[in-house]
Amino acid sequence: MPISPRSLDATPAGRTENYQQQADYFANASYRTAHDPVVAAYAQPKLDFIEQLVPLTETSVLDVGCGNGVFTLYLRDRCRSVTGVDFSARMLSENPCQPLIQADVEHLLIQADSYDVCFEANVLHHVDSPERVVKEMARVSRRWVVLLEPNRNNPVMFAFGLLVKAERASLRSHAGGLRTLAESCGLTVRLSLSTGMISQNNTPEALIPLLRYFDRPFAFGEYLIVVAEKTLPQG
Repeated sequence: MPISPRSLDATPAGRTENYQQQADYFANASYRTAHDPVVAAYAQPKLDFIEQLVPLTETSVLDVGCGNGVFTLYLRDRCRSVTGVDFSARMLSENPCQPLIQADVEHLLIQADSYDVCFEANVLHHVDSPERVVKEMARVSRRWVVLLEPNRNNPVMFAFGLLVKAERASLRSHAGGLRTLAESCGLTVRLSLSTGMISQNNTPEALIPLLRYFDRPFAFGEYLIVVAEKTLPQG
Protein backbone atom coordinates (compact mmCIF):
# COMPACT_ATOMS: atom_id res chain seq x y z
CA MET A 1 0.00 0.00 0.00
CA PRO A 2 1.16 3.63 -0.42
CA ILE A 3 1.61 4.06 3.33
CA SER A 4 1.56 1.93 6.45
CA PRO A 5 -1.60 1.60 8.56
CA ARG A 6 -2.06 4.15 11.35
CA SER A 7 1.15 5.92 10.40
CA LEU A 8 -0.03 9.52 10.07
CA ASP A 9 -0.66 12.35 12.53
CA ALA A 10 -4.41 12.93 12.53
CA THR A 11 -4.18 16.36 14.16
CA PRO A 12 -4.07 19.36 11.78
CA ALA A 13 -1.74 22.25 12.56
CA GLY A 14 -4.58 24.50 13.75
CA ARG A 15 -7.74 22.96 15.18
CA THR A 16 -10.95 24.84 14.43
CA GLU A 17 -13.97 24.91 16.70
CA ASN A 18 -15.78 22.61 14.29
CA TYR A 19 -12.87 20.16 14.24
CA GLN A 20 -12.92 19.89 18.03
CA GLN A 21 -16.71 19.58 18.07
CA GLN A 22 -16.59 16.74 15.55
CA ALA A 23 -13.74 15.04 17.42
CA ASP A 24 -15.78 15.09 20.63
CA TYR A 25 -18.89 13.87 18.80
CA PHE A 26 -17.19 10.85 17.25
CA ALA A 27 -15.34 10.04 20.46
CA ASN A 28 -18.67 9.56 22.22
CA ALA A 29 -21.22 8.63 19.56
CA SER A 30 -22.75 5.15 19.66
CA TYR A 31 -22.97 3.29 16.36
CA ARG A 32 -24.18 -0.11 15.25
CA THR A 33 -21.30 -2.37 14.29
CA ALA A 34 -20.43 -2.92 10.65
CA HIS A 35 -21.67 -6.53 10.89
CA ASP A 36 -25.15 -5.50 12.08
CA PRO A 37 -27.93 -6.62 9.67
CA VAL A 38 -29.39 -3.10 9.61
CA VAL A 39 -26.01 -1.73 8.55
CA ALA A 40 -25.82 -4.33 5.79
CA ALA A 41 -29.32 -3.37 4.62
CA TYR A 42 -28.23 0.29 4.62
CA ALA A 43 -24.89 -0.12 2.83
CA GLN A 44 -25.37 -2.88 0.26
CA PRO A 45 -28.07 -1.26 -1.94
CA LYS A 46 -25.96 1.89 -2.28
CA LEU A 47 -22.97 -0.13 -3.39
CA ASP A 48 -25.24 -1.87 -5.91
CA PHE A 49 -26.04 1.51 -7.49
CA ILE A 50 -22.35 2.46 -7.57
CA GLU A 51 -21.38 -0.88 -9.07
CA GLN A 52 -23.69 -0.26 -12.03
CA LEU A 53 -21.06 2.24 -13.19
CA VAL A 54 -17.84 1.41 -11.35
CA PRO A 55 -16.38 -2.13 -11.76
CA LEU A 56 -15.61 -2.59 -8.07
CA THR A 57 -14.31 -6.14 -8.38
CA GLU A 58 -11.36 -4.83 -10.40
CA THR A 59 -10.53 -1.84 -8.21
CA SER A 60 -8.51 -0.67 -5.26
CA VAL A 61 -10.58 1.64 -3.03
CA LEU A 62 -9.72 4.28 -0.43
CA ASP A 63 -12.63 4.64 2.02
CA VAL A 64 -12.27 8.25 3.18
CA GLY A 65 -13.74 8.85 6.63
CA CYS A 66 -14.28 5.12 7.01
CA GLY A 67 -15.33 5.27 10.66
CA ASN A 68 -16.19 1.91 12.19
CA GLY A 69 -16.32 0.15 8.82
CA VAL A 70 -19.95 0.62 7.78
CA PHE A 71 -18.89 0.63 4.13
CA THR A 72 -15.31 -0.65 4.46
CA LEU A 73 -16.55 -4.13 5.37
CA TYR A 74 -18.83 -4.43 2.34
CA LEU A 75 -16.36 -2.81 -0.02
CA ARG A 76 -13.85 -5.42 1.09
CA ASP A 77 -16.21 -8.14 -0.12
CA ARG A 78 -16.62 -6.51 -3.55
CA CYS A 79 -13.24 -4.93 -4.36
CA ARG A 80 -9.76 -6.12 -5.14
CA SER A 81 -8.53 -4.20 -2.09
CA VAL A 82 -9.78 -1.50 0.28
CA THR A 83 -7.98 0.81 2.70
CA GLY A 84 -9.78 2.90 5.32
CA VAL A 85 -8.73 6.33 6.55
CA ASP A 86 -10.28 8.32 9.40
CA PHE A 87 -9.20 10.93 11.94
CA SER A 88 -10.91 9.21 14.89
CA ALA A 89 -8.80 6.61 16.69
CA ARG A 90 -11.90 5.41 18.53
CA MET A 91 -13.84 4.77 15.29
CA LEU A 92 -10.85 3.03 13.69
CA SER A 93 -10.56 0.75 16.71
CA GLU A 94 -14.08 -0.54 15.93
CA ASN A 95 -13.42 -1.05 12.21
CA PRO A 96 -12.99 -4.79 11.48
CA CYS A 97 -10.92 -4.26 8.32
CA GLN A 98 -7.24 -3.72 7.53
CA PRO A 99 -5.27 -1.76 6.51
CA LEU A 100 -6.44 1.38 8.30
CA ILE A 101 -4.84 4.82 8.41
CA GLN A 102 -5.42 7.52 11.02
CA ALA A 103 -5.25 10.87 9.24
CA ASP A 104 -6.99 14.18 8.65
CA VAL A 105 -9.05 13.62 5.50
CA GLU A 106 -8.53 17.22 4.39
CA HIS A 107 -4.79 16.53 4.15
CA LEU A 108 -4.22 13.00 2.86
CA LEU A 109 -0.49 12.33 2.92
CA ILE A 110 -0.89 9.77 0.17
CA GLN A 111 0.71 9.81 -3.27
CA ALA A 112 -1.36 11.00 -6.22
CA ASP A 113 -3.12 8.34 -8.30
CA SER A 114 -2.72 5.68 -5.60
CA TYR A 115 -6.22 4.14 -5.76
CA ASP A 116 -8.69 3.40 -8.53
CA VAL A 117 -11.61 4.73 -6.47
CA CYS A 118 -11.87 7.24 -3.62
CA PHE A 119 -15.13 6.81 -1.73
CA GLU A 120 -16.67 8.80 1.11
CA ALA A 121 -19.95 8.39 2.99
CA ASN A 122 -21.38 11.01 5.37
CA VAL A 123 -18.07 12.84 5.72
CA LEU A 124 -18.38 16.15 3.85
CA HIS A 125 -20.97 17.68 6.16
CA HIS A 126 -18.64 17.14 9.13
CA VAL A 127 -15.46 18.77 7.80
CA ASP A 128 -14.29 22.39 7.67
CA SER A 129 -13.77 22.34 3.90
CA PRO A 130 -15.74 19.82 1.80
CA GLU A 131 -14.02 21.21 -1.30
CA ARG A 132 -10.57 20.44 0.12
CA VAL A 133 -11.63 16.87 0.91
CA VAL A 134 -13.00 16.26 -2.59
CA LYS A 135 -9.89 17.78 -4.19
CA GLU A 136 -7.75 15.44 -2.11
CA MET A 137 -9.91 12.50 -3.17
CA ALA A 138 -9.54 13.54 -6.81
CA ARG A 139 -5.78 13.83 -6.42
CA VAL A 140 -5.39 10.40 -4.80
CA SER A 141 -7.82 8.64 -7.18
CA ARG A 142 -6.75 7.29 -10.54
CA ARG A 143 -10.27 7.52 -11.97
CA TRP A 144 -13.39 7.44 -9.77
CA VAL A 145 -14.61 9.63 -6.90
CA VAL A 146 -17.79 8.58 -5.11
CA LEU A 147 -19.67 10.91 -2.76
CA LEU A 148 -22.51 9.78 -0.49
CA GLU A 149 -24.19 12.38 1.70
CA PRO A 150 -27.49 13.02 3.54
CA ASN A 151 -30.34 14.53 1.54
CA ARG A 152 -31.78 17.57 3.28
CA ASN A 153 -34.97 17.17 1.22
CA ASN A 154 -35.77 14.02 3.17
CA PRO A 155 -37.84 14.95 6.27
CA VAL A 156 -36.00 12.51 8.54
CA MET A 157 -32.58 13.81 7.51
CA PHE A 158 -33.76 17.41 7.82
CA ALA A 159 -35.02 16.80 11.37
CA PHE A 160 -31.81 14.99 12.32
CA GLY A 161 -29.77 17.94 11.07
CA LEU A 162 -31.84 20.34 13.15
CA LEU A 163 -31.65 18.28 16.33
CA VAL A 164 -27.97 17.23 16.35
CA LYS A 165 -25.48 20.08 16.35
CA ALA A 166 -22.63 18.01 14.88
CA GLU A 167 -24.93 17.12 11.95
CA ARG A 168 -26.14 20.70 11.35
CA ALA A 169 -24.16 21.19 8.14
CA SER A 170 -26.22 18.40 6.54
CA LEU A 171 -28.96 21.02 6.18
CA ARG A 172 -26.90 22.40 3.28
CA SER A 173 -26.62 18.98 1.60
CA HIS A 174 -28.65 18.65 -1.61
CA ALA A 175 -28.21 16.99 -4.98
CA GLY A 176 -27.41 20.11 -6.99
CA GLY A 177 -24.85 21.25 -4.46
CA LEU A 178 -23.09 17.90 -4.38
CA ARG A 179 -22.89 17.78 -8.18
CA THR A 180 -21.57 21.34 -8.28
CA LEU A 181 -18.96 20.50 -5.66
CA ALA A 182 -17.69 17.56 -7.69
CA GLU A 183 -17.56 19.62 -10.88
CA SER A 184 -15.76 22.49 -9.14
CA CYS A 185 -13.01 20.02 -8.25
CA GLY A 186 -12.44 19.12 -11.91
CA LEU A 187 -14.58 15.98 -11.92
CA THR A 188 -17.22 14.90 -14.43
CA VAL A 189 -20.42 13.64 -12.83
CA ARG A 190 -21.54 10.30 -14.32
CA LEU A 191 -24.31 9.41 -11.86
CA SER A 192 -26.42 11.45 -9.43
CA LEU A 193 -29.40 10.15 -7.48
CA SER A 194 -31.14 10.10 -4.10
CA THR A 195 -32.25 6.83 -2.58
CA GLY A 196 -33.07 4.81 0.52
CA MET A 197 -35.01 5.08 3.77
CA ILE A 198 -32.79 2.88 5.93
CA SER A 199 -30.47 4.61 8.38
CA GLN A 200 -27.47 2.74 9.75
CA ASN A 201 -28.20 3.73 13.35
CA ASN A 202 -31.80 4.82 13.76
CA THR A 203 -33.86 2.33 11.75
CA PRO A 204 -35.46 -0.52 13.76
CA GLU A 205 -34.53 -3.90 12.32
CA ALA A 206 -38.20 -4.91 12.16
CA LEU A 207 -38.85 -2.21 9.55
CA ILE A 208 -36.16 -3.37 7.11
CA PRO A 209 -38.43 -5.57 4.94
CA LEU A 210 -40.86 -2.69 4.46
CA LEU A 211 -38.19 -0.04 3.85
CA ARG A 212 -36.38 -2.08 1.20
CA TYR A 213 -39.05 -0.82 -1.19
CA PHE A 214 -37.30 2.58 -1.12
CA ASP A 215 -33.93 1.19 -2.25
CA ARG A 216 -34.54 2.85 -5.60
CA PRO A 217 -33.99 6.36 -6.97
CA PHE A 218 -36.57 8.86 -5.71
CA ALA A 219 -36.40 12.56 -4.92
CA PHE A 220 -36.89 12.29 -1.17
CA GLY A 221 -34.49 9.44 -0.46
CA GLU A 222 -32.43 9.82 2.70
CA TYR A 223 -29.10 9.75 0.88
CA LEU A 224 -27.49 11.32 -2.18
CA ILE A 225 -25.04 9.41 -4.34
CA VAL A 226 -22.72 11.13 -6.84
CA VAL A 227 -20.31 9.07 -8.91
CA ALA A 228 -17.77 11.29 -10.68
CA GLU A 229 -14.90 10.57 -13.00
CA LYS A 230 -11.48 12.17 -12.96
CA THR A 231 -11.13 13.56 -16.48
CA LEU A 232 -8.85 16.55 -15.88
CA PRO A 233 -5.28 16.60 -14.51
CA GLN A 234 -5.25 17.38 -10.80
CA GLY A 235 -2.75 19.94 -9.62
